[in-house]
Amino acid sequence: MWKFLQSDKNGTPAEFENGKQIIMSAGYPPLLSQKCIVYGQKFTIDGLTSGSDDMGINGSSTPVEFYIKADTDNDIYITNISVICGYGTIADLFEFADKGSALTNGVLIAYNHPTEGSITIANPKVNYDFLRMTLMEIVPTAWEMRSLVANNDYGFIVNIPLLKIMPPLGVKLDKGTIQRLSVTIRDDCSTADLFNMRCFGFKRIE
Repeated sequence: MWKFLQSDKNGTPAEFENGKQIIMSAGYPPLLSQKCIVYGQKFTIDGLTSGSDDMGINGSSTPVEFYIKADTDNDIYITNISVICGYGTIADLFEFADKGSALTNGVLIAYNHPTEGSITIANPKVNYDFLRMTLMEIVPTAWEMRSLVANNDYGFIVNIPLLKIMPPLGVKLDKGTIQRLSVTIRDDCSTADLFNMRCFGFKRIE
């Protein structure tokens, strides 16, 4: 950013009226090395891209954790979580998928902090909980989609904006640590034919 000052008759820079100055921002990026690269990965049972991402499982007796783990070499900033849930029949907002009722323990979305331990971000139990996490001012009446898994089935896709919850850069996973962002299935979610979550953000490289 360059700053331009008005000069007096002796060539000495002087401020404009009321102490204001002219500031002009260049309309093009600087010629510097890119320090951030785009990042996206599904939550999986082992934190690897090759691991299972199917959250439509029964975790009522033995909870199952899906997670994004810290990178060895670079910091990861997670700015959004995309949730997709598909099921066979039309559903209501007060149930999970088309289960007919709410979950008992919920789907625990948490951040594992090095000193504060496990911090709960959300614990949705019904469909409207997922919509509420989008931080929309008004939830649309037509919230269900069609044909996500099969012709004429039902479902929804929502985005959890961590950038708004944790400004200005979202949730950070420090490189070389055991920090993770996790989703734990603690109920029978098998009524969802399609249920997974993907994070989006960026890596800060050296």
